[in-house]
Amino acid sequence: MFFRTQSTTASATRATYSRGTVHCGRCGAPNDLYRVEAVADEFSVRCGSCGHRGFYRKSELGVSQLPERRRRPR
Repeated sequence: MFFRTQSTTASATRATYSRGTVHCGRCGAPNDLYRVEAVADEFSVRCGSCGHRGFYRKSELGVSQLPERRRRPR
């Protein structure tokens, strides 16, 4: 009989996700975007702190890679 063992390297590596950030032009608070690949060349985001809606270009978007937060995989 052969038993399958799970590889420890597959469970040790965690998946990552991308998050884009633009800063508000009025108060400077960071506004996060979670679907970076779906952003148009020019887009608008409303600030969560002051409520100002700013227009931004895709080149102004800062993208950061973060580890996955879910404990159980989908």
